[in-house]
Amino acid sequence: MNSPMIEKQAEQAALSQVASMFQRPEQLEKLDMLRKRAVRKKAAVEAMLRTGVQSQLEGIRTAISHLHTASDDIKEIEQSMQEVFDQLKTIPQLKTKMSKLSEANMVHSQYAAAMENLRHIFNITATVEKTHEFIAEGNLLHAHRNIMELEQSRDDLMFEVHKLKSERREYDKNLLKNYFIEVEQLVLELGKQVWYICSRALEAVRDNDDGAQQLVSALRIIEREERIDRYFADKKSTSDFLPPNRPRGWRTKLFEVLLNSVKARVEGNQFEDRTINKQWLARYLEVCRRTVVEDLKIVKRSLVACFPPEYKIYDRYIQMYHDSISQRLREIAAEPLEKNELVQLLSWIQAYGGESMLGSPVLGITTATLLNDHPLLLRSSTIQLYDRFIEINKRDIREWLDKALMQEKDDWYKHVNPEEDNNRYFYTQLPSILFGMIEDTVTLAKEISLELIPRVIEVAIDEFLEFCSRYKDATLAFKVKHFEDRSYFMKYTATVIAVANNLDICVESTDKLEKHIRLTIESDVTDLSHPLSPVSPNHDLSRSSAGGGFSVNRQELIQKIDKLKKKWHYCMQFVISSLLDEIYEDISKHLEKLLSREWLIGSNDLETICITIADYHNDYRHLRPHIRIALLKELLYKVVGEFVIAIDNRRLTYSKYEERHLAAERIKQDSHRIAQMFDSFIDNSEYQVCAFGIT
Repeated sequence: MNSPMIEKQAEQAALSQVASMFQRPEQLEKLDMLRKRAVRKKAAVEAMLRTGVQSQLEGIRTAISHLHTASDDIKEIEQSMQEVFDQLKTIPQLKTKMSKLSEANMVHSQYAAAMENLRHIFNITATVEKTHEFIAEGNLLHAHRNIMELEQSRDDLMFEVHKLKSERREYDKNLLKNYFIEVEQLVLELGKQVWYICSRALEAVRDNDDGAQQLVSALRIIEREERIDRYFADKKSTSDFLPPNRPRGWRTKLFEVLLNSVKARVEGNQFEDRTINKQWLARYLEVCRRTVVEDLKIVKRSLVACFPPEYKIYDRYIQMYHDSISQRLREIAAEPLEKNELVQLLSWIQAYGGESMLGSPVLGITTATLLNDHPLLLRSSTIQLYDRFIEINKRDIREWLDKALMQEKDDWYKHVNPEEDNNRYFYTQLPSILFGMIEDTVTLAKEISLELIPRVIEVAIDEFLEFCSRYKDATLAFKVKHFEDRSYFMKYTATVIAVANNLDICVESTDKLEKHIRLTIESDVTDLSHPLSPVSPNHDLSRSSAGGGFSVNRQELIQKIDKLKKKWHYCMQFVISSLLDEIYEDISKHLEKLLSREWLIGSNDLETICITIADYHNDYRHLRPHIRIALLKELLYKVVGEFVIAIDNRRLTYSKYEERHLAAERIKQDSHRIAQMFDSFIDNSEYQVCAFGIT
């Protein structure tokens, strides 16, 4: 450290401070005050320095004292360690001198163990017989006490032999094991009684006799065995000794017995199969439902009190029943099920978490968590069942449609008028069959799963599209056969009118279905009373299968329905044209004579045409109003158009003015006659059109 430099820097700092303090003359008056302040500050600094130096000196003095004490302690420890080492040198010699005493002590220990268990050794036969009597009488706790005493005697003797390092150790242990061989037989016999009681745990607490007491006794024996197992497991880590047939693991065995009894309760309720009763699955599932609910109620109400709390026996029973049912349902699902069996199985699974089963408030089970963690069926199995249901449903719909078409054609050939509704419109049962089929199928699918509904509707629409073509072909065949011999089908017109009305009803029903699906796209409210359940607009009702998946897009479904509606319309137009073809064939030869020379001189062709149309109109009254209007318009256009065609083709040529005037008058009269006739057709309150005005 450079002291002169520090002093010089301090001096310069002091001069600078003094210069700043006395820059003006009047500041010299404060010289005494400043001198006193400086003296006080200096005294304070010196006091602080003295205090700091004194504190440091005290610390150094204390440290030196501790060092002296530590040095003395080290010397004392060193001396003690040397004494210990000197004493340890005598131990090997002491061990040699005490070896005979150690051997004598070991022999004494064996003799002591033998003397202590001498009573059990000599009385083993009597004890075994008494234990057999206890087991036969049901005194299981007394029997187990005797078994524990015999086992303790055997285990103590075997442990003493185990501690020997002689070559005869294993031989002696086997000798003891064989001597106490009847003890193992007692354990097996006792175990059979314990497992029998535990397997009938539900029956034990359900009965009013001493069944619950026997169950508690069996559980106490199991807990005793568990404690003995833990004792020898801890002892094995230090002595490497384990008695024969330990650990027994009776608690694990207990859970296996309970699980087997639950499986028997679930699987043993099937008394029939498909060959005996077609409703075998429904009966079996209903018995399972009742059994599970009643058994769990008994477990919660009575059985819980018999088991130790750490067993959590209620939760364990819930899981065992759930797993057993799941395993059985998966076995059933793997079989080739029929449609009614599929519906019964899937409906039962759908209701599994409801209030009629595990969701019952009495049971208090959180079914959502249980089913999320452990579903009854794997998703792949569920998808396979859904696919199977859709496949069978598609086949059934096709068969139903074939039967409906066959029945419809049979009705056509019966030569009787179709049925009439309250408005006297002809119809058949075909529309009710078709759309009743959809309602029934949707209702059935709703019982299984809501995600099936769009797929079911899609399948039905696809089959309807094919059916519509077949229906049109059948109508065409009926028409062709009729025109081959018009005298054969006396009710042809009425039948075709009924077909037209049927198609119009199908159009209306299809339109309602389309409107409902459009509403579901715009709504987020689920309404299970309708064929489709509304979901979010961007959501497809879809599911994934193990090998991929399918989705029913609502827009695509609407497009299919719109296509079906157009096909219904097309078929209806074809049927209307069939009705027109029939009347055209009757009036065509008369239409050809309009504006001819015969017409001009005064023929009755137009009157014949009007009478024929009026006669047919008596049948057309059984058409639904807007179909009748469309048909009459076509008929009007045909009649009026014939005049236009005749004029354009110059069917009638005039040689003088009088003929032209006469033709004009005849056209005017015919026009008035046609207008009068068609006006009479629509002079009815059910027609809300003005329409056939002819000028």
